[in-house]
Amino acid sequence: MRYIFVLLVLLFGSIVQAKITVMVSVLPQSYLVQKIAKDLVEVKVMVPNGKSPEIYEPLPLQMRDIKEAQIYVGVGMPFEKKWLHRFKSTNPKLYFLDMPSALNKSGFKVAHDPHIWLSPTFMKIQAREIFRAIASIDFKNKNFYKQNYEELLHEIDALDSEIKAIFAKPNAKKVFVVYHPAWHYFASEYGLEEIAIESEGKEAKSAHLQEVIALIKQKGIHTIFLQPQFAKKQVQALSTELGLQIVELDPLQENWAEAMLGYAKVIATQK
Repeated sequence: MRYIFVLLVLLFGSIVQAKITVMVSVLPQSYLVQKIAKDLVEVKVMVPNGKSPEIYEPLPLQMRDIKEAQIYVGVGMPFEKKWLHRFKSTNPKLYFLDMPSALNKSGFKVAHDPHIWLSPTFMKIQAREIFRAIASIDFKNKNFYKQNYEELLHEIDALDSEIKAIFAKPNAKKVFVVYHPAWHYFASEYGLEEIAIESEGKEAKSAHLQEVIALIKQKGIHTIFLQPQFAKKQVQALSTELGLQIVELDPLQENWAEAMLGYAKVIATQK
């Protein structure tokens, strides 16, 4: 009897250990994985909260996570391109989901801007790719994943409608100034205008900065949005010169749906 009990314990332990590991580059991607797979997968995030994915370098401990992962979900961050060969050398069986490529194949042009989670349309396509990848590895639970995936699509559609309603209000602001140009897809989705101080993700040169200042004055803007991953000193001089309020806006939040709604409200009601 004791022998049987030990066998059952070992068997149960092996089932627990067999849980699929999905690694994602940024926190918002974990939202999709958790919605689709619930507790049947373990999600690990490469770029921790508070760090900038544009300049991030994987840690040695994270290479151990890569070795144990079945799926990696990429968004096109610089470190992905630099480290992909090493990822595959560490884990030749790693299923690498190249989300920008998936979006391009679906008819969208995604090139140098990796912030593809800031578009509900793009997130639906990413959800589809994640569902297919997980279901291909854990086929016996495909129906469970499919049901969750379809529910997620409805949730994204409902969120999209709610955000559209926010910007449809007569007094909703539709022009906003940011330091780092992370919001292009969000702006495009909802007919907004993003004015970025950085030029193509790099520190602004004098000519570009003068253009931005002229636009700020012309459009009567009083707020500048800054990611918490960047220091306030990078916009402090401009804020002081033009009397702009600095407001933190973090595009890398884990609760994607809640965050997206928050972005819309903050941008639409800015001073």
